[in-house]
Amino acid sequence: MPLSRRQFLATIGGAACAQPAASPLNLICIIADQHSGICLPAAGDPYIKVPNLERLARSGVTFLDTCTAGLTCAPSRASMDTGLHVSSHGVRTNGLAIPADVPSIHRELERHGYIVSQDPRAYAEWAKSLGYEDIDNRIIGSRALAKLIPTPYRFETGRAGLAPEHTYDAYVTNAALRFLEANQQRRFCCWVRLHGSHDPYVVPRPYDTLYDPAKLALPAYRAGEYDDKPARQKRTWSTNQHADQLTDEHLKTILAHYYGMVSYTDHLVGQILDRVEALGLAGNTVIVYTADHGDTMGRHRMFTKGFAFYEPAVRVPWIVRTPQPLPRAKVVHQPASGVDMLPTLLELMNLPALPNLHGESMVPHWRENLPVTDRAIFGGQGFEGADRAVMMRTQRWKLTRYDEGGWELYDRQKDPDELRNLHDDPAHQEIVADLKARLATWDRGHAHRPRQ
Repeated sequence: MPLSRRQFLATIGGAACAQPAASPLNLICIIADQHSGICLPAAGDPYIKVPNLERLARSGVTFLDTCTAGLTCAPSRASMDTGLHVSSHGVRTNGLAIPADVPSIHRELERHGYIVSQDPRAYAEWAKSLGYEDIDNRIIGSRALAKLIPTPYRFETGRAGLAPEHTYDAYVTNAALRFLEANQQRRFCCWVRLHGSHDPYVVPRPYDTLYDPAKLALPAYRAGEYDDKPARQKRTWSTNQHADQLTDEHLKTILAHYYGMVSYTDHLVGQILDRVEALGLAGNTVIVYTADHGDTMGRHRMFTKGFAFYEPAVRVPWIVRTPQPLPRAKVVHQPASGVDMLPTLLELMNLPALPNLHGESMVPHWRENLPVTDRAIFGGQGFEGADRAVMMRTQRWKLTRYDEGGWELYDRQKDPDELRNLHDDPAHQEIVADLKARLATWDRGHAHRPRQ
């Protein structure tokens, strides 16, 4: 039987005849703090207006079922940077840095000759030069110029005391645009770290009035639902956030400003996309939009994050565009995690994979029409003892354990709003036992870095 051309080439030195490796690509990674993954048109949100994120999605992919690997900023970002679960990379609470012996995307890109942008400094001095004298919070801006709306909630809401072009996020965006112009002929990685929709829920005009609270539906809640919730949530509900004092009008007012913050972030994303096109960088640059974690968005009559693994708080947007010949306007429903970010980016940027990562590249699900699997997604936060919490999430079930005491089990199919904790329900003890065993196996299978 005659040899095929491919077989013939292999017999005379296939390695020598192989196609050269594709050149590494640039990276622009936009991380908007606290943007919930359910707050997207693709996720079915009927209110949110994000034309630039939709524009990015039309030219790339949306990984629609992506969850954070942690509950708060630093642990979640460290998992994205390292491809490791929170217990293993060591950044288990805010205020900690990735240990020097842990590989990260920043160190990997520098090792491959990338120039990597640094977070801009001196915002306070710049704002003062514009005439703002009393900025003590980067989101609120000048309290004298802000228009804050009184509520019992812990975090403020209302209009920022800053023009939209003078916010910290505008400052960061402008620094990114200057970085792109200065390094367009080099191999670069540009990080754009935005406050995004992080509390306090304060946004510059006109985004503070972009959404009418009266036209928003009241977020899901069941009277008495905290009766069977763990103590950590009960404390947050009443003592930490005073959420038990919020009226329906308060809830919708805060939510309207949260939406405004997301739309303001989208406006800044549009500036970056426009500059990429103007500089001719689209043909050699991977662009990513994501968030470190989400926000509870008024569900359970709560906002912010850090106290529970509720769906809007753990879901994050993940939208990617690449010059590689991959399908456009694709939506991938395969469950993904923050630990998948690093292996996915390395493959998209044509860089070597790293060993021993907990995540996996999601590129095959973008490239092919692979079936959705019942992949378990795990999340964690804190150190063993009082402040640690861990979660396992499957297509149907979500199980959470709090080290200080308390469990939660939700049926994601029958109770998508997670209003009824089934952990103590006699009819669900078999599934509870099975999920607890799987969670314990996962936990034992990953090294736990001690407190540094």
